[in-house]
Amino acid sequence: MKKHTLSPFEGFQRENREWDRLVVLRKGTSGDETVVGHSQIRKDAVAKVTGTAQYGADVNFPNQLYGALTRSPYPHARILSVRTEKALALPGVFTVITGKDYPEPYGQFIADQPILALDKVRYQGEPVAAVAAETEAIARQAAKLVEVDYEQLPVVNTIEESMKNETLIHEDWSRYDCSSVCFPVQGTNIGDQFHLKKGDVEKGFAEADLVVDSSFRCGQLQHTLIETHTATAAANPFTQEIQVWTPNQSPFGIRGLMAKIFGVPAEKVRLTLTEIGGGFGGKYEAKCEPLAIALSLKCGGRPVKVTYDRHEEFEATVCRSTVQYHIKTGVKKDGTITAQQVTGYWDAGAYVTTNPRVDYNAGFAANGPYKIPNSQVDTYVYMTNRTLGTAYRGFGVTEAATLHEHQMDIIARKLGMDSLELRLHNCLHDGDVGITGEIISTCAVDQCLRAAAKNIDWDKLPKRWVDEEGNLCGKGIACFNKLTGTPSTTSCIVKMNENGTVYIWSASREMGQGVTTTMPQFASQALHIDLDKVSVPPVDTSMTPFDKTTTSSRSTFHSGNAILEACEDIKKQLCALAAIKWDCSAEDVTYTDDGYIQHKSEPEKRIHINDVGKSGIMHEQLPVIAIGRYGTSDIFDPPPVDGRQSSRPTVMWMIGAQAAVVKVNPVTGRVKVVKMGAAHDIGKAINPTGCLQQIEGAIVMGLGHAIMEEMIYEDGNLRNGNMVDYKVPTFMDSDVETKITLVENGHPEGPYGVKGIGEPGLVPTAAAIANAICHACNTDFDSLPIKPEHILFRKEVTD
Repeated sequence: MKKHTLSPFEGFQRENREWDRLVVLRKGTSGDETVVGHSQIRKDAVAKVTGTAQYGADVNFPNQLYGALTRSPYPHARILSVRTEKALALPGVFTVITGKDYPEPYGQFIADQPILALDKVRYQGEPVAAVAAETEAIARQAAKLVEVDYEQLPVVNTIEESMKNETLIHEDWSRYDCSSVCFPVQGTNIGDQFHLKKGDVEKGFAEADLVVDSSFRCGQLQHTLIETHTATAAANPFTQEIQVWTPNQSPFGIRGLMAKIFGVPAEKVRLTLTEIGGGFGGKYEAKCEPLAIALSLKCGGRPVKVTYDRHEEFEATVCRSTVQYHIKTGVKKDGTITAQQVTGYWDAGAYVTTNPRVDYNAGFAANGPYKIPNSQVDTYVYMTNRTLGTAYRGFGVTEAATLHEHQMDIIARKLGMDSLELRLHNCLHDGDVGITGEIISTCAVDQCLRAAAKNIDWDKLPKRWVDEEGNLCGKGIACFNKLTGTPSTTSCIVKMNENGTVYIWSASREMGQGVTTTMPQFASQALHIDLDKVSVPPVDTSMTPFDKTTTSSRSTFHSGNAILEACEDIKKQLCALAAIKWDCSAEDVTYTDDGYIQHKSEPEKRIHINDVGKSGIMHEQLPVIAIGRYGTSDIFDPPPVDGRQSSRPTVMWMIGAQAAVVKVNPVTGRVKVVKMGAAHDIGKAINPTGCLQQIEGAIVMGLGHAIMEEMIYEDGNLRNGNMVDYKVPTFMDSDVETKITLVENGHPEGPYGVKGIGEPGLVPTAAAIANAICHACNTDFDSLPIKPEHILFRKEVTD
């Protein structure tokens, strides 16, 4: 592999890979890494491309029933009566349930959401009744026969209307069971709030030569998952045993919620996890699972499958919340930031769901990866009569990055500085004090900014220009920092089978990020066993050990550490078994650096790990099985609610930057993204091809956020809840020249130095594209998506 020093990045080396669109900046190399750091074919590739992978809707059982829902046509209404007689009379219908059958509310942070609406509906499409029938067609027909009388209530359609508190979505927060990390305000529509304070912002503004105010809005997005929400449940009302087959991201979180809702011990609830046909946070929460369980209980334990269609997916599942931000920044003439104040308002929709965590993550990221001595962040989650806002790839950090990077470009323009120069002047370096008072380490913002800029030839391009076809052209750049959920714990079981192959039991869910390939890579590298001998069985909560959740770009970091710990125990157990075979003490046997179990004083006695299965050392002996665990409670310094200052708010910060070149047709207002340059500090590229694929996919996804996607509501009614009117990027939009740099600035606590990359690839994309469009049009667009009508009726800036 050819290597040469890349001069702008002192201490890093550049590796030219087989793809001209990928560069790896590596800080030193380790000669014994034969699997980790080398591209591997995905373990799930063959099953997925041949159609043999089993997804949620593929689960079917004999004697299975099908569920369907009666949904509210109104966004806000009081339920006066529900009549089910006509539905029950339809041949093939087995049962109909309403909210009165299962009144226990649920929620990730506050239990404010019923399985089926009780006293009133709070969004269009909220389920009011559920039907189980012999076929899906009969179930859907019966659902239409359920008669519901409503009294319509005033609709809260926007954040601004919600802030008036004239109509309350939830009249009494105190009647809900609320966690210690959710902060609703009684008598208001505020479902949560976040406050961060460092230094004195007023003092910082007084010291500034220039103070800049701006606002930015990010629209509401649908996850548009290829696989819609689905679950199949078999719940025995006599034994209280519940089993659910589901493509969920959080098996143990869902198990706990289901146990609470249905009043059974957690061990009575078993989740068997199928492949996930797209997650992005959309399958983090419970949707179909409680409905399928409730129907199965009423049907004497017969399996019941509930699968949403595409219209239901838009109208009545979850989405990325709208957010309205205001930002005020003080700077010196040389560009040094003296203070920054951010205020934000999230539209959570009808129920709080995961918005407290979105609010939390975005709050810590709202200032960006910059040295800011004085900062204040105040954000609020407001309730409206819209569908439910929840986790979306990045947990609010994408929106926060769009805000602060838009602001950085305004500042650069007013100061007459290059926007890259301004960022480099203010970005964090190792040893700097972060926004929470933390001393920053393993931070490569500078390197990422320079590499992303280099990947689009930043220095060779003007800020804006007109091409031969008359298109308005511009360049833009954006960077970010993102924490990961801390504290959290991941456990795994590593088992050697009798034939010498290895299973890794882990609840880290495969949903496209490649974890079922990287986890075997860790074990293969640690044990020096062939990669094709290591596999990851499907997740089943009755056997698979605990993992908090597959979110927050934490799986490779946490599961990798757990696997490495377990592999050390596997080595010891194998040495003990070899000692029995060789009739010696276990202390006389060692595990060598190249994968041999070897007698210390008789080195000719040795067994390579790949030959253990045929060596006989496992015959009639104890099973070779080890438990590994990695948790971050010991390093976590809980940020106090008052100010959120902390010496260690997260186990790792994820860093990256992207740059964009766009051309805008001034006649049609259409935008073409011509080129993207990305650079991400991934710590260590365990599977470089996987990292490349994550970032490339994220760039196309972010392109949609920047110029296409938005859910449009009028008086609480969704107007574009289908794949015709809601625009997403297609293959035709992916012809973007892309060059990606992986910066390997290893994390001291990450396995082989790894950090996260699942979400970070998306975070700066829309911000970089939006900044490029603003430059091309000489306009400060203050919302996403930037639509053709915005461009055609733009107002150019004059300063």
